[in-house]
Amino acid sequence: MERYLDNIYIVLVEPKNPGNIGSVVRAMKNMGISHLRLVNPVEYRTVEEQRKMGYRSQEIIKYSRVFPSLSAALSDISMVFLATTRKGKWKKDFLLPSGAAEMIVSRIRKEKVAVVFGREESGVTIDESQLANYYIRIPTAVDYPSLNLSQAVMVIAYELFKHIGKIQETISFPKRVERKKYDRLIDNIWSLMKSLEFKEKDRGLFHRSLKRALNRTHWTNADIAVFDRACKQVRWYIETRLKARDKN
Repeated sequence: MERYLDNIYIVLVEPKNPGNIGSVVRAMKNMGISHLRLVNPVEYRTVEEQRKMGYRSQEIIKYSRVFPSLSAALSDISMVFLATTRKGKWKKDFLLPSGAAEMIVSRIRKEKVAVVFGREESGVTIDESQLANYYIRIPTAVDYPSLNLSQAVMVIAYELFKHIGKIQETISFPKRVERKKYDRLIDNIWSLMKSLEFKEKDRGLFHRSLKRALNRTHWTNADIAVFDRACKQVRWYIETRLKARDKN
């Protein structure tokens, strides 16, 4: 079981309360998850409140990693799930925790999977939400849920722990590329579109739709290489053949 759990990463975006971080690592420890990444967190490693709430879980704190942005924290991750209560135009494919856990455990033999939790008060930005492949919504008995950060982590961590035992060795999927390679391809396609005098501002409708479309694919390194080569060929044609034709 440990070898599967070792490919699960919990990512906290700008947590402001050291006690919440301590409660999160305690929930992770109970469910066997050890990888924690934090984006621009409050000071937490030696804070007494964190140490108290994260009792007997400080090895997770010791090896936790801090990043300057969510994009950087996910650069080597293949599949990203965002836990959120907020729906919106750019948030599609909502899953319940059990459904998300089932999907995650079907991939973690070969891939790194991250579950992202946003800021305690404001969640994530639209641009940050575009980094997710799927969204997890935890159902509650009230219309406006107010789960504590550690409670949300515990719900999803428990579902993951429960579903790990159901992994069948016969399940096999090709390894999905890391997040940074998707980002590179998105930038490559967008740059190509701009060179074709595409009239749209950065992060406009097409740009966001492009991200959403690619986030929903399950491409391998070979798949990405095909589209990288196609972009490279089109750019070469524009810069050589068309310019040469214009000179004549």
